[in-house]
Amino acid sequence: MTIHIIGAGSLGLLYGGRLAASGSNVVLWCRSTEQAEQLRLNGITIEEKDEVIQISSELFQAKSITEFHDQSGLGENDFIFMMVKQTGIETAVREILTPYSCMKRKLICFQNGTGHIEQIQRMLPNWSLFVAITTEGAKRVGETEVIHAGAGSTWIGQTGTSSIEGKQFCHETGQSEKALAASLKRAGFEVFLSNDLDGMIYRKLLMNAVINPLTALWRIPNGALLESEERIAFMRELYEEGITVYTACGIPWESDLWEQILKVCQSTSRNTSSMLKDVLEGRTTEVTSINGSIVRMGESKGVPTPAHRLIWKLIEGIHVKEA
Repeated sequence: MTIHIIGAGSLGLLYGGRLAASGSNVVLWCRSTEQAEQLRLNGITIEEKDEVIQISSELFQAKSITEFHDQSGLGENDFIFMMVKQTGIETAVREILTPYSCMKRKLICFQNGTGHIEQIQRMLPNWSLFVAITTEGAKRVGETEVIHAGAGSTWIGQTGTSSIEGKQFCHETGQSEKALAASLKRAGFEVFLSNDLDGMIYRKLLMNAVINPLTALWRIPNGALLESEERIAFMRELYEEGITVYTACGIPWESDLWEQILKVCQSTSRNTSSMLKDVLEGRTTEVTSINGSIVRMGESKGVPTPAHRLIWKLIEGIHVKEA
């Protein structure tokens, strides 16, 4: 089994580095030839809480996405980790994977938000699609260096329908998924295989909707959200509005979800959210698929979502698209 990781960002480097260090066959596919070359020269550096881990480039392969179609082919037991942002997933799947749409291969999507699984399943009808929900915190600080900002858990499950709202996570766990989970556990990740990810998907959505846009708007790390009553109050407003939408849509939510959100801020206190990083680097954010998803869900049930709509439009307005 080879694990192909498309996207050598913060999570790509973290998962790729630790998997390679523990003996898995890993290929990192980079957006730029420059990053691929740096990885081949310098390997991967992971800064953990108490140590710095250096992974030799001899333990993994790093290639540019432009080389993907030159490879010998994807093996039946291989897994592809799609670790690009949701804003780039349609382009990535179309340009990289659709030439292999007639094959039966395995793709694990690590994106935030909702709506992308239906889209990918239409583009890759023969593939087995998996959803990954992770609370690992990571911050890339260079082309080859990443800070593991907070340990978390990863849940992986296979969808059984073209719509994630269909709530049909009914496939039995196969040997290849069990082998993948074993590889991830050997690499030091806490991993769970699940046939019922629906609740986790929406839990992660609301966590991201409360934390990410506020860190991007105020230009602060996750932990700084808890440093003032005013910040916490706005977080709470987004949270309350979100669970009102969930209740109207019949989506279950855990009674301690607010406490979980606070805990995530604490455990990833040094972390720069992906949305803040996108804002600082002038890229389009995922706010439309995160807060925008909650707004659209509210509209479908006649539930007003002024706080999520406001934060959506404020973040959306930061990035000016080039003509």
